Amino acid sequence: MNKQSSKQSLPRIAIAGTSSGVGKTTLSLAIMAALARRGYAVQGFKVGPDFIDPGYYKMVTGRPGRNLDIWMIGRENTRALFERTAVPADISIVEGVMGLYDGKDGLIEGSTADVAKSIKSPVLLTIDCAKMGGSAGAIALGYLAYDRTAGIRGFLLNNVGSDRHEKMVKRAVEEATGLPVAGVIRRNEGVTLPERHLGLVTQAETAPAERYIDVLAGLAEDYIDLDGLLKIASSEPYTVEASRAVRDRETARPVRIGVACDKAFSFYYEDNFDLLREAGAELVFFSPLGDTALPEGVDGLYIGGGYPEVHAAGLSKNRAMALAVKNAVEEGMPVYAECGGLIYLSQEIEDFTGNVYMMSGALPIACKMKGRAILGYREVRVATDSIIAEKGAVLRGHEFHYSTIIKTGGDLGAAYDLPGAGNEGFVYNNTIASYIHLHFAGAPDVAERFIASCRRASRQ
Repeated sequence: MNKQSSKQSLPRIAIAGTSSGVGKTTLSLAIMAALARRGYAVQGFKVGPDFIDPGYYKMVTGRPGRNLDIWMIGRENTRALFERTAVPADISIVEGVMGLYDGKDGLIEGSTADVAKSIKSPVLLTIDCAKMGGSAGAIALGYLAYDRTAGIRGFLLNNVGSDRHEKMVKRAVEEATGLPVAGVIRRNEGVTLPERHLGLVTQAETAPAERYIDVLAGLAEDYIDLDGLLKIASSEPYTVEASRAVRDRETARPVRIGVACDKAFSFYYEDNFDLLREAGAELVFFSPLGDTALPEGVDGLYIGGGYPEVHAAGLSKNRAMALAVKNAVEEGMPVYAECGGLIYLSQEIEDFTGNVYMMSGALPIACKMKGRAILGYREVRVATDSIIAEKGAVLRGHEFHYSTIIKTGGDLGAAYDLPGAGNEGFVYNNTIASYIHLHFAGAPDVAERFIASCRRASRQ
């Protein structure tokens, strides 16, 4: 192995908020878009388990978005993941989650403040100033005083209505805190992102968006002090060894993993792909909506989450793909399915309006959309040996779905034991399907075991 290394600093800044809904995503995207248009290599990160926002980061920067989630993968893994991905970039923009201090079970752990401290990131706090004046100063001071070590270095004041309003809130915040206002953003309905029951519509479902990116970049250029932001991003020293390892080429054939990826299935952590590749996988992407056969020569399948319920009619009509997936499960091909993937492996899904659509029929279960979300972090104990974990192993993940299992049958094992809720997910042949989304960085044996399972099955 040949290794080259050099010291490199990591400019970075976290865009936090006082709560959800204050404009963090829009402002983070605007900053990323503007800096990318200026020629910077921009790396976007999202605090927490969200899949959708990182897709938009890629849209405006050209680089896959990443997640920083202390609760799911641990503090050291979070720091290592950040460093590895930030090194090739000129600047990293970290979008926070909920309010600055909101973490697991409403506590600090895993919050934006917790992540910012872990990577020593300066923070810009976003305040929605609609319907307030001097109170903006009280809010800013309260967040600053709550934890002086959280790294707040300035503020973004959103939804400001007029010149007079701008002067009022800017003065209140700067006099109360002694810190700069890095941007005062006027109300602009033209930058609103479309939403549905799980949050924003995914970037995979949107049309080409050059005009929208132009609007975002213009928003940041017009209302945010980008030069000042760049100075803040470089104000906290953080130097790492930037290394590049060149390994001897593997003599064994890579394991080909078919990854379902289209408008119906797009909820994946980019780091999961990296870890699968490091374990020996060649990833081949395919569309359960548009393709009529699985990619040639695949040894396993990875069917992630997404919106299969929204695209149920199209999935139902593609019987050729449904049959191919069902046959793969029956023939013992290793298949790892999460949430939307579980729905696709079911016999049918009933949508919000009562329409029932056939799915692949690979598992003897049926699903139905409900009016209330099931969401949150989960720590599970593996209930049955499977292609990703041994019985008794403890894994951490996240679930967010409106569907529920309304019928089960056949010889299915339980995937996990969920404390206080009983069994969760299913194991059948070499398939595991669950509502739990796993970030493989928190359990690297998952990727390695999955690839080993695929290699072993392909030899039989």
